[in-house]
Amino acid sequence: IIMHTSAPATQYIVGVESTGFGQQGKLGRYPFHFHMCMSAAGSILSKNSIRDTMQRGIVVHGTNDLFLEGNILHNTRGHAVMLEDGAEQFNTFLKNLGAVGRGVDIPISDDESDATPSTFWITNPQNTWIGNVAAGSQFSGFWFEVSSR
Repeated sequence: IIMHTSAPATQYIVGVESTGFGQQGKLGRYPFHFHMCMSAAGSILSKNSIRDTMQRGIVVHGTNDLFLEGNILHNTRGHAVMLEDGAEQFNTFLKNLGAVGRGVDIPISDDESDATPSTFWITNPQNTWIGNVAAGSQFSGFWFEVSSR
């Protein structure tokens, strides 16, 4: 989890393999979770392998200006890549691959949709999505859930 780390501080998470991370039914327990970083300008999540997750894959929450490129997510439970609450903007998702996504057995709450997940769950159109691929999801590849909050 990357919490409350705003620019000018930057994170470079490149070439990491994550296997079996995440805890079903536990809020905030995801393999990669950018949590309330505000502007993460200059931070990069790239060329990582995230597989056999127990709860989600990459979660961007309250974080803007993040660059995510060339990540591979395989056999994820819950949403593979998601924007958490719709306030996230100006993030770039470039050529990420999500394959073989399934629902969770224990959802975080009745309000969450991880039992019928998507590979890419998008809650704000003010982000850039280029060349991302969703393959073999049990439910949907790209899910746009844009609401006013």
